[in-house]
Amino acid sequence: MMQRMWPTVALAAAMVALAGCTVNVNGTTTTEPEKPAPATTTATATATATATATATEAPGGGFVEVVRAQLPEVAEGRTDGEIEAIAGNACVDLAAGRPADDIVAVTRSLGTLDAEATDQATARELIKLAIDVACPNQATRVDEF
Repeated sequence: MMQRMWPTVALAAAMVALAGCTVNVNGTTTTEPEKPAPATTTATATATATATATATEAPGGGFVEVVRAQLPEVAEGRTDGEIEAIAGNACVDLAAGRPADDIVAVTRSLGTLDAEATDQATARELIKLAIDVACPNQATRVDEF
C-alpha cells in the first residue's frame, strides 16, 4: 500500500510547492509568506542610474543645462527628467554596444512616440553631448556620430 501512495504524495507535494507552500517531512503543509522580489541590479539599471547621476552632476553644467543652452529647440517644453532621459538612454545604448544608427533612431524620438521628433543631425549632436557630459567613458565612440 505504501508503494501506491508515493506517486500520489509526490504529486501532491509538487502541487503544494507550486502553490507556494512547503511540505514538511511528516506530510503536513505550511504556507510560507511571500518573499519580496530581489532588487534588480542589472547592468542596464546600473548604467541608467550612473548616466542620469553623471548627467546632472557633471562639472561645468550637466546634460540638461548644456541642452537648454545649446539646443533650446529640443529643451523647449521638456522637463529636466525628460532631457536627462535622452542622455541616459544614449549612454546605456552606447555601453551596450548598440550600432550607431540604432542609437540615432532612438534619440530622434526624444523619448516620445514620435519616431522623428527631431532630425538626424540634432540626434547625433545630442548623442555627442551625452558622451561629453554624461558618459565620457564612451568617448571612443564619438566619431560614430
